[in-house]
Amino acid sequence: MSRVFIRAYIEEDALELLELNIRNREHFEFWMPLKPKEEQYSLGAHQERIRQTLQKMQDDRYYAFGVFLKENNALIGEVSASFIERFPAETCMIGYQLDRNYNGQGLMAEAVSQAVALLFDKYAFHRLRAEVMPENIGSSRVLEKVGFRREGLARKSLYINGNWEDFTMFALLKEEFLV
Repeated sequence: MSRVFIRAYIEEDALELLELNIRNREHFEFWMPLKPKEEQYSLGAHQERIRQTLQKMQDDRYYAFGVFLKENNALIGEVSASFIERFPAETCMIGYQLDRNYNGQGLMAEAVSQAVALLFDKYAFHRLRAEVMPENIGSSRVLEKVGFRREGLARKSLYINGNWEDFTMFALLKEEFLV
């Protein structure tokens, strides 16, 4: 029985999403190639982000799902799908982030598994991919628990925190995913 559920954001999630991002700012930004500007840490910016995300979801350009605890409906993270390519590829890249207070409990693997099922079944993707910095062992473990396979190493792939970083590449095919 899963301890979390995912769903698309609604505008009423903006304050809780802002609080999650402020609370985890240093933790989330460490892994980001592009850091949010100070003005992006406002309620208005998060309301606009949700509106834009909902439009992008309608346009099949980007998907984002909040990760909520079943016990109290608290927003604790996000799973997203970007870099969408449709026919003939039917692929996208997934990303995720979790409130640092919940790391190491298996919650993100549960959320990613739900997102993967949704991306394969409802949104008809054939192949999902993800890239993780090799030192991010917890994130690699999430993908492996869900069934992703390591496919290689993208050397010096993104410029993050003043360095060109390597990324381990993972992928999962629809026919390999076991719910």
